[in-house]
Amino acid sequence: MQITFNKIVAFCESRIAFFAIFFSLAMTSAAQLPKLPKIERPKPPKVEQTQPVSPNVSSSSATTTAGATVSTEAHLLRRTIQVVPRRFTRWWKNSAAAEPVYDTYSWAPEIKFAVTGPVPAGSRITVEFDDANGKLWFSQKMRTPELNADAWDWVQDVEEMNSDALEKKAITAQTGAFPFRVKIKNALSGTESILFAGKYKISTYVPDQKIPDYKGKREFYIDEDWRLPMGWLWLNAVNNENAPVLNAQIWFRNLDSSEKLESFLFYNGRQISKEIVQRSAETVLTNAIDEQPYRWTLQTFFFSNVRAFNRDTNGAFRDSFFLDKNPGEYEIRILRGGELARSMKFNVGADGKITDNGVVKNNRIGGVRFLLPVKITGAADGKFNPTAWQSDAFYGNQLSGFTPAQ
Repeated sequence: MQITFNKIVAFCESRIAFFAIFFSLAMTSAAQLPKLPKIERPKPPKVEQTQPVSPNVSSSSATTTAGATVSTEAHLLRRTIQVVPRRFTRWWKNSAAAEPVYDTYSWAPEIKFAVTGPVPAGSRITVEFDDANGKLWFSQKMRTPELNADAWDWVQDVEEMNSDALEKKAITAQTGAFPFRVKIKNALSGTESILFAGKYKISTYVPDQKIPDYKGKREFYIDEDWRLPMGWLWLNAVNNENAPVLNAQIWFRNLDSSEKLESFLFYNGRQISKEIVQRSAETVLTNAIDEQPYRWTLQTFFFSNVRAFNRDTNGAFRDSFFLDKNPGEYEIRILRGGELARSMKFNVGADGKITDNGVVKNNRIGGVRFLLPVKITGAADGKFNPTAWQSDAFYGNQLSGFTPAQ
């Protein structure tokens, strides 16, 4: 059978026409299908947004949901300040000594905190540490970010002091209350001010004497029990400004990283959300040995199906629970190893906003988070001081207007 050139051309043209018709019909059908809304995959939130979140407050407003204002000068976010003892295994009696005393524990403070802008060019943040007698011990110049008025960043890296120089300034047997100050100075404008002043308490305990390296030694630690009855609540808009997710942070003592934490949210007594914590801790405050009874852990809880409001126009988040549509009483309950360990209550008013207790504003804590009382139950935390917040809150800055949960 012979196939002519004309037959081949005719065959190809028929196939091309067929596929053209098929493609046209497919496109027509696709155009008639309804547009499906974009489905958001929940993501762990960043630490904190810098702009306020409220159905009735625009992002350009100066007032935040927690009562703070966008300042015209730098501000230290008090909830972020952390002081930990950096421990050394030898002790320099003084910086001029030829040799240190070996196999002897000593320590020096390390600090970390966040600041909000504006922090203009030419600024330098310095931390001054005093000894237990109130005499200047040493100063640390910190790496200082340049920040706009609506921005924030961590300050935690030290300039002009290496590990050897720090070690020679470390002390050993002294315990007690150690004052410190965080200062900001600008060489261009000639201004200087104190961002924060407080004092941390150094204590000691006897570590496990069955371990040879710890035999006859005492370990240094800073008591952070004041944090335990305080919880943080906020509407996180980092991942989605149109439907901010409800977040909470709560402190635990004696927490092992393998322990199971489950968070539940109740609305007027009815459970509306459950989350199993699968993320690492936000912060762990401990010492060099890191024995559990002297470990304080801040854990974040991310209620992915509970949102402040919904401004999305594509029909997304239909299955979410919206706070602005459901005024009333709310309670967060945390199970630790299957037992109730924490509970924290808050209210949403008829205006659709979380009711502000004024603690953040009145104590100049800063940021967009609410500070709420947390009820501690069970024995998992071990021995702790439930009244430490009265004298030690924010490293010796008395907290007014705060009532612990009963």
